[in-house]
Amino acid sequence: MMIRRCIATGRRAVYLRVLSSGTDGAAIIAGAGDSTGMALSRLFASHGLAVHGARRRPAEGSTVAAVDFREEDQVEAFVAKVEADSGPVELAVHNIGANVRFSVADTTPRVYRKTWELAALSALHFARAIGPRMAERGRGTLIFTGATASTRGAANFSAFSGAMAAKRMLAQSLARELGPAGVHVAHVVVDGPIDTPFVRQLVGAETAEGMAAKGALLEPDAIAEMYWMLHRQRRTAWTHELDLRPYCEKF
Repeated sequence: MMIRRCIATGRRAVYLRVLSSGTDGAAIIAGAGDSTGMALSRLFASHGLAVHGARRRPAEGSTVAAVDFREEDQVEAFVAKVEADSGPVELAVHNIGANVRFSVADTTPRVYRKTWELAALSALHFARAIGPRMAERGRGTLIFTGATASTRGAANFSAFSGAMAAKRMLAQSLARELGPAGVHVAHVVVDGPIDTPFVRQLVGAETAEGMAAKGALLEPDAIAEMYWMLHRQRRTAWTHELDLRPYCEKF
């Protein structure tokens, strides 16, 4: 059953929607889209977690909450309400990116700043709202979704690469700070195209079908399985950084 409530914040109302009603604690997905985010939601819910998805601009009628993770007060209010309604957050995924392509001449300070806010500053607010709560309980998993740009700055991607590299370093720092308190912090480098409507539109339907047929597109459900594997790892053998790509992707 979906629950819908309104949270008052300093800027606007944030609507909290529970995507599933579980009994084993809560999961949060920041940047809950219709592909990877939905795959994560389905899998986490199947394992008994109450899944709360959020994104900046949900589509009308969407089952995810409207939360701008660049705004600290909205993030804190959202996390507090999730825990009040569904219990402690056991698993949280920051799945927000900001993939933009501009030459350096066209990368204005405003473009660079906005890209950094979307990918990196939002990750800090996410970590500040959830990490200390998990550390106090001595358990929990924080996963940050990265990209090829997290480790390699390609031409014409200066803003995106800078923001994703910052997010990756934040995850490393958090792992060293929160790990000894029992919090598993992981960073996943998604190094390749994901089978999403956006990618299919970008490469064209015929090309996308061919890529999917030979396994050249990352499947959202396969990505979700790896995230769940990270959450279920024993603390005697934690993975911090995991890279995922199709078998035929060059790297």
